[in-house]
Formats: sequence, C-alpha cells, structure tokens
Amino acid sequence: MATPTDEPPNNVRIGATLREYADLLELRGESPFRTAAYRRAAERVEGLDRPAAGFSAAELQALDGIGKGISGAIAEIGRTGAYGPLEELRRTIPPAVIRFTDLPGVGAKTALRLYEALGVTTLDELRAAAEAGRIAGAKGLGPRVERTVRAGLAERASRDTRGPLGAALPVAARLLEQFRERTRLPALIVGSTRRYVEAVGDVDLLAAAADPAPVLDAFAALPLAVRTVERSDRAITIELPQGLTAQLGVVPPARFGTELVLWTGSRAHLDELRAFAARHGTDDPFRATFPDEAGVYAALGLPPIRPELREGRGEVEAAWAGRLPRVIEIGDIRGDLHAHSTWSDGASTIAEMAEGAIARGYAYLSVSDHTHSLGVANGLDEARLRAQWREIDRLNAELAPFRLLKSAEVEIRRDGALDLPDAVLAELDLVVASLHSGLRGGREEVTGRLLRAIRNPHVDIIAHASGRIVGGRSGADYDWDAIFAAAAETRTALEINASPERLDLRDEHARRALD
Repeated sequence: MATPTDEPPNNVRIGATLREYADLLELRGESPFRTAAYRRAAERVEGLDRPAAGFSAAELQALDGIGKGISGAIAEIGRTGAYGPLEELRRTIPPAVIRFTDLPGVGAKTALRLYEALGVTTLDELRAAAEAGRIAGAKGLGPRVERTVRAGLAERASRDTRGPLGAALPVAARLLEQFRERTRLPALIVGSTRRYVEAVGDVDLLAAAADPAPVLDAFAALPLAVRTVERSDRAITIELPQGLTAQLGVVPPARFGTELVLWTGSRAHLDELRAFAARHGTDDPFRATFPDEAGVYAALGLPPIRPELREGRGEVEAAWAGRLPRVIEIGDIRGDLHAHSTWSDGASTIAEMAEGAIARGYAYLSVSDHTHSLGVANGLDEARLRAQWREIDRLNAELAPFRLLKSAEVEIRRDGALDLPDAVLAELDLVVASLHSGLRGGREEVTGRLLRAIRNPHVDIIAHASGRIVGGRSGADYDWDAIFAAAAETRTALEINASPERLDLRDEHARRALD
C-alpha cells in the first residue's frame, strides 16, 4: 500500500481503482445503480484536467455524478493509493473473475458461482474446467451452465478483438481535448473512431506541426496516458485506461488535409478514390499536398465526402453523381421513443428525464419502461403501469406543449406472445416490443417469435431486434428477409438502438431493411 509520502496516484490510477471496486460490487450482487455510479465516477475522474488527489471534498461533490460517498473514496485513494472497502472485497473475490461476465449468457451471479464452486479465477482455468466436465458436475451449476460457458468461450475465441465504439469514443474525445489544450495545435480524431464504426481497434489522432518531437512528448505526458508503447520520428502509441491504446501521427501542416483522408478512410474507400482517379485520368490524389480534406476531393472533381460515409460502399460514385445521402445530425432529432425511468431499471425519474429532454429541445419523450416478465429490470405489471400513467398525466399538464408518451418496452415471451393483454396495449400511445431471452434458439424458432410480435396490431416498434452486444454476444440468427418483409407489410418500425453497446439494428441490417 502507498504511504502519504509517496507521489499521489494520478487520475488514471484513481479511475482504475473505482472501476475495479464497481466490478467486485457487481459480482457480489450489489445494486446496478451503485455499480454504475462508481463507473461513471471513474470516467469523470479520468477526464479531469488536474489531479483529483488535490481536490477538496466540496470540489469533488460539485462534479456531476459524484456524491459524498464516492468523493470520500476518491479522497482516500488520492491520499493513500488504496481503498479499504476494495481491499476487503479483494480478499474474498479475485478481481479477474469479473472477466467471466464477458461471456454471453454469464452474468455476475453465475460468475461468482463458478469461482466459488470450482476455484477458477481466469478464463484459461474456466476453459479447462469446462473441457474436463467439472462445471456440469458442480452443485449449483450443471450441464446448462457448462454449455453456456463452452459456447461463450468459443464465441469469444472467434470474436474480433476490437472494442465497442461506445467505450472508445468518449476516451478519444477527452484525449483530443487534453491534447489541444496543451499544444494549441490543429488535431482531429481519425481512423475507424472518426467514421463511427461500431467496433474499433485503437484510438487514432492526427496533428499538424512542423517539429514533431515536442508534440510527441506532450502526447506521452497527457493525464490519460498510462505508458508509452512505441515511438518513431512522427508517431507514438500510448496505453490508455480500460486496455485501450491510442496512436498520434504528426504531419506537416501543408499535408494535413491529404493525411486526414488517408488516416480516416477505410482501405476500401481509399481504393475507390484511387480507382476513380485512374478512370478519370487524374493523378493519385494522395501524392499531392492539400492543407484540408476538401482539396483532396475537389482535385478529383468530387464534393467532400463525410467521414461516416468513407467505407468503400459506393460513396465515391454517389458523390460523382450528386447522390450522397444527407447524414442525420443531432439537431434533427425531435424526441426519444425508447427511454427507461426509475420505475424499472432507469437512472432518472420521469420528471428528470422530461427536464433533460426539454433542455435538448425535444418535443416529446416516450416513457418505455420494461414490463413484468423481465424481473431483473424491475418490470411493470398492469397495476404499476396504470400508476405510472397518472404521473405522466400530471407532468403533461405541467409541461405542455412538451409531451410525455405513455409507452412500455413489452417483453416477447418464449411462445411469441406479449407480456401484457391486448386491451392494455391498446391504451398505450406507443408499444415497443423486444426479446431479451432465448436469443440462441434455432433460426426458425426465434424468427417465429419475432414475426408473431410484429404481426400484433398493437406493436409499433421492435427494439434492438437482434439482441446483439457489440464486442459481446452476436445476437439472434433470424431470417432477416422474412423479418423485413413482415415489418414492411405491417408498417412496424425496426429500431436502430443508439445505446453504445447495442447499435442494433447494425448498419448492414439497416441498409437491407431500407432496400
């Protein structure tokens, strides 16, 4: 343990300690709201511009999402380098056990049972136990858990090693902010993160400077930097919290635009640009020097192509033909049709959510709490749903012309029936239906369940249809053509869920549905 005379831990270390405590709380079965609070506090601390160890209690509690208890934890870690409650949990639960929950179908309770029954603390030990049949024979586990673990380990082995955009993007934004503040140089996030690809390998930044050495030094010294992994004359790679890495490239200001296109576009997009140049008798645009990206595209006679579209899916020819789509902006969004409150598993009251929606300029918000079959989410039965309606009626009277919609995320049962009677569904402003269990069934079975929900005349939206988790489970194996055809026939909307770990429908499914 560190002593008060040691150098105070930096914000990255404090954040990692808070996150580990949240992980062990989750394993112990603590409230998800409490574990989420510690994880949010970790992110908040890691993004601070000065050492959290030097903050007063009042300063810490003035930060968004940090109350008296968590501020005390931060102060203790900053003072001693350790946190007493975490040390106590470490004596009973090895921190590595939380990695078991990375496997699809393995929750915190199952992870803890695996550790307690088998004494395994790593994924390699868990794999060996599964291969030896020890899980199937253990009390409180059994063959079903062993099949789940085996399937999860197999999926993890075949899974792309890239992490979800939702984890990388906020870190990239904080890293860019810190870098700009310290260097005052032109710099942008590039690579797959800038294109908003659902899963990214590392975070890439590009800066313009004549002398790269001091710029690379400044990047290595940023508060989010854990250590330097690799460095060359014009690039550096550092390790970030949560296992991410970040790379910074430094290029001459006169070539900043050329390099931005090279560092941002997918390989297929860059190949399309080169092929287009060859067909139209134009020189390779990347041999030329352009201070901005628009110059690269203008040299080919093209309008600028937005980073989100640079995937090599025909966008270059679409730009040439004047058929580039307009990308939806935040300002286009008029409301949210899927939101959870503290009535089920949300973090805010309906009144707080309405206040936040109004502050965003929204005209409406759909209160879509879970229904009762999803017990883990504190789902609502008919009586609680009607009590919620009375609160919504009261708030609507106060907040007009803003409107709260009476909705519910209705569970689709194993047989495809919905969790509430049709008579109750008919009274809702909006019915959102979703599957949360049985996603690993056969194609015919899961497709049939979803088709029955789509054909219910009261269902307006199917939420996160595949049930996939980015970097986690792959989702249900539907006959997508049948799903899209039924949705078109019944005019049922298929949600593109914006929760960073879902992004479901995924981009390729959304394209097929539109086609």
